[in-house]
Amino acid sequence: MSLPTISGTGRLLADPELRFGSSGVAVCKVRIAFNSRKRQDDGTWVDDKVCYLDGTAFKQLAENIAECLQQGVEVNVSGRLVPEQWENKEGEKRAKVVLMPDSIGPNLAVATAKVAKMERSGGNGSQQGSSRSTARQSAPASSQGGFSDDPWASSEPPF
Repeated sequence: MSLPTISGTGRLLADPELRFGSSGVAVCKVRIAFNSRKRQDDGTWVDDKVCYLDGTAFKQLAENIAECLQQGVEVNVSGRLVPEQWENKEGEKRAKVVLMPDSIGPNLAVATAKVAKMERSGGNGSQQGSSRSTARQSAPASSQGGFSDDPWASSEPPF
């Protein structure tokens, strides 16, 4: 059995909080509000129900969230819903559901963004250098059928 997944459009309620664990792993906390709107008989829109979720991202995704997103930004997010349980200082048991995003980014229907591709090394998928992004550059088309390693560099289909 797997954890439930969610996809939706929400709004960041606060700036992302980036911290680093004792092992050096980046951890970013976000608070997102998902709300529905409904149209009234007079044609105006009103906010309806709201679902608030705390999100926790790790490693490179955590750093990217902290670098690129801020309070008030409308985001498209998909991820897993994870139950958390703990005891507070008074010994009372507490529980909540936390969103662990697999992907998150600004909603381009209402904002613009400059996208930069991360540099990757070798076949293990790890980043090179300081893990900061670099501008995407199109690779020249190869001599084999006019295709390059970059699927967006040519208007020709890659098949």
